[in-house]
Amino acid sequence: MDRFMDVGHVAETLPDLSEALDDPRLRQFGLVGGVVLVALGALLSLAPASEQWLFWSYAVAATLVFIGVPLLCLGLAAPDPEPGSLFHLGIELTQTQRRAVALGSLCITVTPIVIAVGTPLGLPTLVLAIAAVTAILGSVLILTGFVAWMSAAIAEPSRH
Repeated sequence: MDRFMDVGHVAETLPDLSEALDDPRLRQFGLVGGVVLVALGALLSLAPASEQWLFWSYAVAATLVFIGVPLLCLGLAAPDPEPGSLFHLGIELTQTQRRAVALGSLCITVTPIVIAVGTPLGLPTLVLAIAAVTAILGSVLILTGFVAWMSAAIAEPSRH
């Protein structure tokens, strides 16, 4: 049990972020998982709910979308599989661009958590401001990764 409490040992056993972002299986997981979560969130928000369950229906739908969209972005940023694959899209980001998308996805995923934890504390204005800044920062990071890839693809079309 002492090895699990040792910070150095735990840090050595954690997977490397670069290896995780370079895993081609992330493409399938991100695309399928992201589309399913966004679709479930959209369907839940469209489903009729009674007055008693209306708030929770919308809250769960928004949370599913807030988790599904970053997961979808991670799937798009993952390494492109071989050309014959169903998930081959022609999008090949660099390691730095993948890290920007991953950090932006994390920021967007944290946004509903900030609201869920902070609202019961009685600071709604501060909580909403922090959540808004986190969501905007995440969106900017995700867009930066994909815009940088698009710029490189336009500048050198023969490479992409």
